[in-house]
Amino acid sequence: MVFIAIGGAEDKLKEKTILKRVLLESGKAQPRVCVVTTATGFPDDARKTYLDAFQSLGITECSVLHIDSRESAQDPATIQHLDAADIIFFSGGDQLRLTSILGGTPFLEAVMRRAQEDAVIAGTSAGAAVMSGLMIYGGEAARAMEKGHVALTSGFGFVNGIVFDTHLERGRITRLFNVVATNPATLGIGLHEDTGVVVRGDVMEVIGRNSVTIVDGKDLKNSNVAGIERGETIKAENYLVHDLKAGERYNLKSRKILPPR
Repeated sequence: MVFIAIGGAEDKLKEKTILKRVLLESGKAQPRVCVVTTATGFPDDARKTYLDAFQSLGITECSVLHIDSRESAQDPATIQHLDAADIIFFSGGDQLRLTSILGGTPFLEAVMRRAQEDAVIAGTSAGAAVMSGLMIYGGEAARAMEKGHVALTSGFGFVNGIVFDTHLERGRITRLFNVVATNPATLGIGLHEDTGVVVRGDVMEVIGRNSVTIVDGKDLKNSNVAGIERGETIKAENYLVHDLKAGERYNLKSRKILPPR
């Protein structure tokens, strides 16, 4: 299975490096793309943007689904669109729209089935945040080290044992520090804009223009999380932080940077 999580604002007008890689991962010369715009409140804009972007890359079969209710997510006619898709791409927006509308539905089950068969599952911004088993859906960066401030719920669980955060330019690394402090078994992965990761099994490869920041808390010490009240400042020592550029790889299981290929 191949999952691609993108930090948002991927280039759709010029080089389109990330979108090209999404297409390449399908292994097909002319992959069929299905864009799911459920996360956005502006589906018409998202539809035009992605149709234009993929068509400019030579894609002749690109469909767009805007599923705005749980009833629609159970409609066999809607789900049937996935059977023909080589790539299922979740747009940005609000990740709670994705989990609340698609979570636990036949549509999401069909996405996982297609992933197990041969489809590439990709998502940007909210579409990336939802991919991990644990999902961040809120929390101001300036207050993110306050106990209880970062809002968490279950994501789709395409990749488990980690938590994604996106748009890292907005200072959101503090949200990852909070989540990792409360559960050091969780690996924090922060995605900058126009940057993503290709996850195949335990191996994650960085793609795109900027960097990916990994926050590893397995060796944390002197953490005060359990002894403070909600709203008080979390303190911990010995975070291990990696910053990876395009082409660099990381093993999610062993938690080690892999040697260059």
